[in-house]
Amino acid sequence: MHRTEPTSRTARRSPVRLLASLFAFALALPLAIVMTSANTAGAHGWITSPPSRQDHCATGRVTGCGGLQYEPQSVEAPKGSRLCSGGSGWTVLDDESKNWPVTQVSSSVTFQWRLTAAHRTSTWDYYVDGVLFKRFDQGNTQPPSNISHTLTGLPSGKHKILAVWNVADTVNAFYNCVDVQVGSGGDGGGGETPDPTRPAECSSAAWNPSTVYTGGQSATHRGHAWRAAWWTRGEEPGGTSGVWRDLGAC
Repeated sequence: MHRTEPTSRTARRSPVRLLASLFAFALALPLAIVMTSANTAGAHGWITSPPSRQDHCATGRVTGCGGLQYEPQSVEAPKGSRLCSGGSGWTVLDDESKNWPVTQVSSSVTFQWRLTAAHRTSTWDYYVDGVLFKRFDQGNTQPPSNISHTLTGLPSGKHKILAVWNVADTVNAFYNCVDVQVGSGGDGGGGETPDPTRPAECSSAAWNPSTVYTGGQSATHRGHAWRAAWWTRGEEPGGTSGVWRDLGAC
């Protein structure tokens, strides 16, 4: 009588199939984690006008900012903070002993954001000296790379305005502090004084698309001086990437 042994053969194959399944899962898991991280950490941005504290660090007006000079867009921390750093590692932003420049403004101010990676947004919150002054609802939609909000009726005097960008689908937000003097009055020693002269960077070489520029390096292009905020090559000054800071006409 002929005997078949399907049971024993199946038993011998089962461990192989199990190992193959586990191996495929192990390969897929890191990819899933990376994709999830990319979706939740893709948003970055900061206020360029009036200059925020991290913008002053990026342009070199304020020194001793560490790596923030090259990453003004990366002040990210869990929602709910009232610190300029948001409680992140960029604690230099909370240092009130620094001579943060103060911008002279009127009672109506437009805050210009530069987003290097937009993300679905719930709200934009503006606090004046720690008190919520205005909230703009983005409706969980993705904002443009250059977005602005206008505050009206600001009280006169010197104020620290905290702007918080609340990303919709993460627990984090992005934090910016802007020091302003509303109306006439002293600026506490750090005020911005209009400079009628050309930027010193006008002596820089013309921008070259094949040249590598790192954060803090400058170039001239189309009659203006520009400073790179981080590593770049081939991104034209004045474009939408946000890597170049316009320092003014030459």
